[in-house]
Amino acid sequence: MKQSIKKRYHLMLVVLFALIVLQFIVVLFTIGQADNLYLLASDIQSIMIVFLFAIFIYMVLIFNYLPYRLSRAVKRVQDLIEEISNGNYQIDIDSTRFEHDHDFQELIFSLKKMLDIIMRFDAVKADKIYEHHQRLNQLINLLSEIVLIVTVNGDIVYINEVFRKRFPTITDTGNLNEVIQKDDFNARIFDMINKSLRFGDNIYDETVQIEGSSQTALIKGSVIRNRKGVASGGVYTVEIIGEPAQN
Repeated sequence: MKQSIKKRYHLMLVVLFALIVLQFIVVLFTIGQADNLYLLASDIQSIMIVFLFAIFIYMVLIFNYLPYRLSRAVKRVQDLIEEISNGNYQIDIDSTRFEHDHDFQELIFSLKKMLDIIMRFDAVKADKIYEHHQRLNQLINLLSEIVLIVTVNGDIVYINEVFRKRFPTITDTGNLNEVIQKDDFNARIFDMINKSLRFGDNIYDETVQIEGSSQTALIKGSVIRNRKGVASGGVYTVEIIGEPAQN
């Protein structure tokens, strides 16, 4: 197993101290073996120069090695956090890449734990949203009125079963602006809804009637707005009373 950055730093300090001690031992040994004062001075000078050069090279190594290892580990963690911040929660994190440092490995373990929690939370949230969506769909389908949810551009978002039965040619992937109704009564219903979307106005118990027909359509609608107050769509119900005119 690789040593951590902290252990390597301590080991480097030990080696540096060993170099200093070795220099001291060599100087003492040289003094003990000296017979000539001038030769002793020359030997000590040579020893000091050699060890000074060795210590200088070693200090340069320490000075550059530790920041390099730290910056590389930090860069890996930054890349992971960047991926997570971009919404990529399916990252395969290899913690063995950080086994050289216990502190960074603990951070990676914390990130993995956080991602697991986020994934579980998203899964639970998705299940709850799906269940809530199903409840709303079933509730809307139980209504006797026609229900239509549409965007401000006319794209149909949702229609209930009553709508499908009355307008079988219109699907939930259609657009109201492309709907053409030959029946004047139905055409007026869609014209009123399109007008509500175009001007962003709610509809309160508006009625549609055709002369000579006993049918009456009671339309209610509410425009949906985003957080800036701009209309983004609408929800409409249409209750049709009476029988269609007989030709």
